[in-house]
Amino acid sequence: MLTTFKNNNPGNIRWNPKIKGVVGKDNRGFAIFSSKYAGINAIKSLLNGYIKKGFNTIELILNRYAPPTDNNNTEAYIQFVSQRSGIARNAKLRPDQVELLIPAMVKMETGKELDKLDLFLSRNYDKIPMILLAGLFFFKKFL
Repeated sequence: MLTTFKNNNPGNIRWNPKIKGVVGKDNRGFAIFSSKYAGINAIKSLLNGYIKKGFNTIELILNRYAPPTDNNNTEAYIQFVSQRSGIARNAKLRPDQVELLIPAMVKMETGKELDKLDLFLSRNYDKIPMILLAGLFFFKKFL
């Protein structure tokens, strides 16, 4: 079963009008996304932006994403994401490794597991209508 998230925001990302897919903000200042796939892509985009700015380890990313000054247990967060992703906390991350962090971050932020299908669909979020049409065309051959 696919998971639902409050505000379609599995990363509990703060509102910023520049974030792709954001359609509003809630009364606590968190972004509301058009779909959970847009919310997942926002996490991915945010993490890739951090890497480009030199926040390129799990430790550096999470000290920025969930700083202790915001009442987070950042150390526990770092350990959890490192263990779940299989990436050492101080290993330099490549952009192709970002998706490995997302399921652990979603679990830490929401307490919910990110379904593998949700992660797949988020990768193909902009192509979903084309995928559905292609699937219908393919199955129509057999009807």
